[in-house]
This record gives sequence, structure tokens and C-alpha cells, in this order.
Amino acid sequence: MIKPRIFAAAALVAAILSASSTRADQIVLYGNSEQSPKAWLDAGTPKGFAVEAAAEVLKRAGYDVTVTLLPFARAMQKTTEDGVMTGVFQSAERAKVYDYSAPLVYEDVVVAVAKGKEFPFDKASDLAGKKLGLQDTFFCGDEFAAVKSQITLDNDSSPSLRAKKLSAGRVDAALFNPGKSSVANSAREAGLSADDLTVLPKPLAKLGNYMIVGKNVAGGAETLARINKAIAAANADGTLAKIMAKYGQ
Repeated sequence: MIKPRIFAAAALVAAILSASSTRADQIVLYGNSEQSPKAWLDAGTPKGFAVEAAAEVLKRAGYDVTVTLLPFARAMQKTTEDGVMTGVFQSAERAKVYDYSAPLVYEDVVVAVAKGKEFPFDKASDLAGKKLGLQDTFFCGDEFAAVKSQITLDNDSSPSLRAKKLSAGRVDAALFNPGKSSVANSAREAGLSADDLTVLPKPLAKLGNYMIVGKNVAGGAETLARINKAIAAANADGTLAKIMAKYGQ
């Protein structure tokens, strides 16, 4: 009876070791908690295309994902300590602190005005001389950065407040992202009708959304290598495009 017991014990140990070796690595996914439809908390549940796309990529990369959405600045700070963050635009200043993945998805930055206050818009320089509402710390692309000294910037951290200012004539135009759906969402949150605002036909910019890892986070290079491989696969089979379509992007 000794040998069967030994074999059974050995089989149990082998099964445990096998399960341990295939167990997914743990990772925290950070994101903005206040930017519908990109990333937001709906009654405490994380939602948004940047969240869903990043979670899909991380699972493909072999990670067990815990999603934590926080106000943007807090999420950026936490990402310097551990985990990864989704839905971040690229800038030279941020690249000093974070390493970037390949582009995860792309989104439009649109220009909105109060209904009846439309003006011709083709490029960033067409905003010169206007008072423009936009999110503080927001990077809108190199073309906008080159002309923003010619624009009166009205910074805030609330898209719904921006929509109210626009409707009341306190700003001439305002930037919203991602896409037209963000304008409709902001108007609704502000107690306005989407018909009170007009989105100008041409977007200001189409910007990549990236996943980032803090430069001081251990294993960051390996994490990004796994993420980039998974992004390529999720693009190739159309999964990321399907996620964007669900959110009207």
C-alpha cells in the first residue's frame, strides 16, 4: 500500500506545481474615473472603451486584471508606483516619467460651439483670438501646442461645466474628447439638450490612446513587451475595433 500512496502524493504535488506555473500574473489597471465614454465609474463599476480594450489586452498578455479607476491626476501618480494605466495621450513631458505601449486605440478631439455660433474650422490656427474651454493638463497635439499662445485658454477639469460655459456664452468654443459622444454626454450631465451645442465637422486632432508604465516600476519593460504583442493580436483579429464600435467611436 506504500507505493500507491507515494504515487498519489507525487501526482498531487505535480498537479499543484502545474497549476501554480500556469496561474496568471496579477496586475492593476488604472484609469480615469471621470471621462465617459472613455473611462468612468457607473455606480462603482468601471466602464469605458479604454478600460475594456486594455483589460482585453492584458488578459491576452497573461495577466489577471484588477481595474481601479481614480481621478486622472491620482491615477497617474499611482502608476508611478505599480501597475499600468490606460487611455493616456503621449507627450514629451510625460515620457520623462512613463514608458508607453504601442497605440491601443485612437480618439477624436472635437470642437463644439453653442448652437448658432458656428464658424469655419479646418485647423488649430482657426481658433486664434477665441476664448476656448478645455481640460487643464490636456495635450491636444503638436499643431495645437504651436498656436495655443494665440488663444485665450479657459481651463477646467469638468466636461459638464465646460458645456454649461459654452451654452451660456462664457467661452467661444470648447474641446471635448472622445468624439461627438463626449459632447452629448457632457450636455446631458450639465442638464442641457445635445441640440444646444454643435460639433464642428472637422476634429481638431485624432490622438492615440496608450497604456503606460512608470519608469521606476520593476519589470516594466517586460510588461510592455507582452502588452504590445497582445495589442497587435487584438488589432489583427478586429477585437479592438469591435470594442470601439460598441462605444460609438
